[in-house]
Amino acid sequence: MSTTAREHDIIIVGGGISGVALAYGLADRGRQITLLDGPTATDKASRTNVGLIWCQSKFAHLPDYASLAFLSARLFPELSRELSEVSGLEIPVNYRGGLIPCLGEEEYSSRADYIDRLRQVLEEYPGEMISRSQLERKLPAITFGPEVTGAAWCEADGIIDPLALLRAYKVALTRVGVTTLKTLVHQVEPLAGGGYRLHTATGPLECQQLVLAAGLANRRLANFAIPDLPVHADKGQVLLVERLPQVMPIPMLGVTQTFGGTVIIGFRHEYVGHDTQVVPSAVASEGQWAIRVWPALGKRRLIRTWSGLRVMPKDSQAIYSRLPGHPGVTLVNTHSAVTLAAFHTRLLADYLLGGELPELARKMTLNRFGFAS
Repeated sequence: MSTTAREHDIIIVGGGISGVALAYGLADRGRQITLLDGPTATDKASRTNVGLIWCQSKFAHLPDYASLAFLSARLFPELSRELSEVSGLEIPVNYRGGLIPCLGEEEYSSRADYIDRLRQVLEEYPGEMISRSQLERKLPAITFGPEVTGAAWCEADGIIDPLALLRAYKVALTRVGVTTLKTLVHQVEPLAGGGYRLHTATGPLECQQLVLAAGLANRRLANFAIPDLPVHADKGQVLLVERLPQVMPIPMLGVTQTFGGTVIIGFRHEYVGHDTQVVPSAVASEGQWAIRVWPALGKRRLIRTWSGLRVMPKDSQAIYSRLPGHPGVTLVNTHSAVTLAAFHTRLLADYLLGGELPELARKMTLNRFGFAS
């Protein structure tokens, strides 16, 4: 290894929420950590994200992943307080639960059936279906449309400002000794004598241990070991409505008021590669749905629309795995980066340093796609 290599014990590639959460979790282990954060041609997921800490009504077929979300949500309050103290920055957040509005009796019944299955799988579930009148009591300042029949409610959910969370992590990293380099990684090259050389826009870097947390770029960076990483782009289109008085103390999935008062609308999943073009018909469809839920939005000004790419593993479950034949390289991919940030910070450091995965994540390796790990 070269002199440069000795200066970089562990390199984490990716400066989004996943990367910074992992870096912060490693910071107290006495190892030298370098975080590489490169510009991208498209918006980072954090900039196309409402910031929901979301556990409810999903992954009945993946009970460990569902449980992992609940675990991370429980770790979040203490973590957000610590990040605020270390960084000196305020992180707007609330842990008052979350709602999924239902339009019509059929949708309400279908959602209720799903929650029943989830409760059976998990054996306990901190939520329930609530009637329209109960929904109105939770959000008394909103007049719902006539089709709204009620909602799914989960007390474990919450919302955090994702950009504030990202900023706090990055400032906190400077306070705990993590080195951050702004550069784009073009390629990872395994070295014959051990370790890895990273070819970057600012020159080569070498390390003994490597963590790939670069979202969709992991497909390119991991191709020395896996030619077709089972991760793809999931496009979301977002509408932003003008600032309103604060009327939504509890977030609703699909139409959520931000801490600044604007309302973000967005729920679509489109699989169109890396195309981030805004599609007017899709924007109109999302807007029409939001007005059915909350008719007053139809009289408010639409500020802008944009699209962004989520990181979606093939089976929608997170990937935590060594690369085949490369125990020194750990891969992290998840579309739930905000929800799982507390888990990544508090409970993944030992695994990144060569230990075992936490029990709930042990089925989330590349083995499930037929790769050795």
